[in-house]
Formats: sequence, C-alpha cells, structure tokens
Amino acid sequence: MIRHRGKTKKASIIQGGRKGRIKKISHPALQEVRNEVHSQNRTFLKKQRPAVIKSKRGSNEPVFDWNKVNFSKVEPIWKGETAFIIGGGPSLEKFDFKQLKYKKTIAINKAVQFYPEADILYWTDSRVYSWYKKEIDNFKGDKYTIKPFHVPKDVKALRNTGKTGLEYDPTGLRHGNNSGYAAINLAFHLGVKRIILLGFDMGNTGGKSHFHEGYPVKKTQDKTYEMTMAPCFLSLVEPLKRKKVEVINANPNSKLNCFPKLTIGKCLHFS
Repeated sequence: MIRHRGKTKKASIIQGGRKGRIKKISHPALQEVRNEVHSQNRTFLKKQRPAVIKSKRGSNEPVFDWNKVNFSKVEPIWKGETAFIIGGGPSLEKFDFKQLKYKKTIAINKAVQFYPEADILYWTDSRVYSWYKKEIDNFKGDKYTIKPFHVPKDVKALRNTGKTGLEYDPTGLRHGNNSGYAAINLAFHLGVKRIILLGFDMGNTGGKSHFHEGYPVKKTQDKTYEMTMAPCFLSLVEPLKRKKVEVINANPNSKLNCFPKLTIGKCLHFS
C-alpha cells in the first residue's frame, strides 16, 4: 500500500502511452498476490455461514439453526484399506453390486437404493434426504453430509470448508461441486491407501446421465460435467499423491482424466 496525499491507495504500475493518455498495466507479481488475497477472502466468506437459515416464504419448514449442529470427526477406521466409491454414471448400468461384498464401500446419493449394504452413505445436496428418506432412514451404516438440514440425529454432519483442494481437518470436507468429490475427501479421512471410483463417468452416455433413472430435477448436461465438476478434481491430484493415496478411475471411457484408469474387473481384485 502507498500513502498518497493523506489517503491510502493500491499500488499500481503505469506506462506512458500516446500524448495525454496513461495506460494502467498489471505486474505479474502484483497480480499473483491479488489473486491469492481474493482466493483467501472467498474461502473465509464460505466459512462464515449464516447462523440461521430462514424458511422459504409460504413454507411450513422450520428455521434451520447452524448453532445447534454438532459436527462430527471422521476417524481413520479404514487405515491402509481400499475404498470403493459408488457414483451414479451410466457405466454402472449392468454392474452386479454383489461383487462389492466384503469391500469397503461408500455409496453416493441414490446409489443407496442399489447397494443398501454399503458401509457408508454420503450426500451433499440437501434435497437428497427428502427424496430418499425411506432408504436413508433404513440405512444401517454411517451417514455423512455437509448439509444436515432437518435430518435425523444419526446423520453425521461435517463442515463445508470450500470447493477445491483436499481438506485435512477430519471435521470438514471440500465439495468440488459434486458429492463424488466430497466422498473422495471423506475416504481420505477414513485413512485409506487406495480409492476406486465407480461410475465417475463425468458425462452422458446414450442420452443418460446416470445408470438409474436420475433425480427429480433436470438432467445434468455434459457442459455442467465439463465446466463445473470435472475441473475441480485436478486440485485433488497432488495433495493425495503427497499423502500416498492412490486413486483409480474404474471406467476407461470416463471423461474424468486426471486419475489413472482401469477396468472394473481389474479394480475388483484390489482389497
């Protein structure tokens, strides 16, 4: 910061141009600092959630109070294990989920309907509980979410600590704009050495966005996968590598290209 005539102004670099004109340019070092500050500010603001979320006008839903949430801590109960995360991509359309018996499994969202025997269930979208209340209530394993809006007490709440990167604090998750990303962070907290991604297609196949009939909302478009979801996963690659956690995408045709790929058949040999 530079003091100028009693006022504080941001530092900048100017370059003389034609007569009577001054062109403002950005110095790379200054721009890098500016970007870092903006990034930190965004992360800080995301953590400052309103204490109370008001109900929609005309809704009978009670007010949600964040102050009453008891956040959980994920324990590394799968230390050194391999975790299979069940996504919703079309590549799982004919998959026999019985092959996952004796595997450590995390089901995402609606996958609980097809493999209720999973060890853990995770969802990010707060609407998932209202859509699949019966299945979630009957689920016998651990249940996690970062949006614990009006859910039973057996659902474990974790903090939403931002969009990209890997969260190291076991009380929080990064979400990456999709539940699959957050489930990878959850598996990391569980202490695994290897993560197998099932149904992480990141695109539509034959006009289908999921191996099931989808959700009661508009179908996810390829552009959303390409522009909003897939790029976030890149920020997980290096942090997981440094922590010696291997991630394998079990769909060779997946559009998620930042992790090594193998067929489901080969991945099922891991334990």
